[in-house]
Amino acid sequence: MTENAHRQAAVRVRGLRRVFGTRAVLDGLELDIARGEFVALLGASGSGKTTLLRILGALDGADGGEVLVPEARTVVFQEPRLVPSKKVLANVTVALPRGRRDDGRRA
Repeated sequence: MTENAHRQAAVRVRGLRRVFGTRAVLDGLELDIARGEFVALLGASGSGKTTLLRILGALDGADGGEVLVPEARTVVFQEPRLVPSKKVLANVTVALPRGRRDDGRRA
């Protein structure tokens, strides 16, 4: 990543480590997410996906490494929160701020 890209990164993770007991679920993770970029975390159960999201959202701490994220951030929990009476699009955009729901509909 170039120096300019470093300045444009919305999230920057270097050498992230998180240990539970004797198990390191994150060990030396490196990650850059650019502003406006969408990222999907894929992996087996227990591979550290939720742990990473919790660290990025300041809901959990790291045991080592560096995590740089914007001061203003929003956390959306992973549990299903579907409203049966709403259509699919309304359920998908429900987490967007009120002024941004039209952006979600256009996407």
